[in-house]
Amino acid sequence: MRKFLACALFLAFAPVAWAQDIVIGQSVPLSGSNADIGRDMRDGALAIFNKVNTSNQLGGRKIQLVTLDNANNRQRAAENTQQLVNQGALALFGYNSATNSVDALPLMAQNNMLFLAPFSGSLSLRNHPNVYTIRASYKDETLEILESKRAVGSNKAVVIYYDDEVGRSNYEAVASSFADQGMERPRGVAVKRGGAAVNAAVVDAIAKDNPHYVLATTQFNVVGEFLKIANDKGVPIPVAALSFVNPDELVASVGDLARGTVVAQVMPSPRSSNQISVPLMKECAEALNTLNGARLNYTTLESCIAAKVLVEAIKKAGPQVTRASLLQAMGSLGRLDLKGFSLNFSNGQRHGSNWVELTILSRGNRFVQ
Repeated sequence: MRKFLACALFLAFAPVAWAQDIVIGQSVPLSGSNADIGRDMRDGALAIFNKVNTSNQLGGRKIQLVTLDNANNRQRAAENTQQLVNQGALALFGYNSATNSVDALPLMAQNNMLFLAPFSGSLSLRNHPNVYTIRASYKDETLEILESKRAVGSNKAVVIYYDDEVGRSNYEAVASSFADQGMERPRGVAVKRGGAAVNAAVVDAIAKDNPHYVLATTQFNVVGEFLKIANDKGVPIPVAALSFVNPDELVASVGDLARGTVVAQVMPSPRSSNQISVPLMKECAEALNTLNGARLNYTTLESCIAAKVLVEAIKKAGPQVTRASLLQAMGSLGRLDLKGFSLNFSNGQRHGSNWVELTILSRGNRFVQ
């Protein structure tokens, strides 16, 4: 089914079909080590868009999500964006990281387009007037982690971050959160993005100050590598991570070694009980099951929520939706109660949520609240 969906999307990438549809452009990894995340980001949105199309909620017009593979590569993401814009996409939606999003910002400004729900809390995106988000910022997440750690006497952290433009921005957001709380600015240790980012020297650099914990602003693989090497060296240091870490993939990569790791979540838990009792969860879980039989997780849930927000903006923009009218509609969307998660885009607010919840890996290799 996944292979069929990917093929269908690429075959649909044609101007003739686009003229009849409300085309939304997306660039995520569909190949490489992050392919599972990219597919989940695509499929969570497709589940809702397919439901909207089937039930004819847009007066005969259909939403067509065109998803291009960026292989988690910044240059390919930029090329994908140029292609999507040139061939008429009305908006960009759900890119997989700030690194793969920043090159889209000038094109958004030039074409007066909406860029909705990048899967990132990075401040490098949030100041742009065309970017609207549905998740808390990394600064919001950091403040929640700090409060939790300080409550148990853990005040000293080392921050691990990517040594590039976006990574340094994320480090600054985290470090400024410490300063805002009257705490000493944490030392940072930079790692390269991609490949084997962590080695013994990196672990030694982190451990030399005897921090109470490591605060990770990276993806799950860096956290996993750190946990493995630190364990082998006999210097187990607890880890708290921003939501950029995919908890499911962290567990799959290191298992019990991640026990006690804290990961900030910016979406409510998609656990099975919520899928029964919470209307939003139930809708997303059933729509995803109808699409491809998959189970709802944090990534597909976030994408499902983002898709529902976009549908509301399209409806508000009216039957002759354009790039400009969709961007304008998003800016006046107001408060949205999705019956399980609320967002607010009132009074010029472009960032709909600052909700954060901390989870910890417990017994049974499950992240719990």
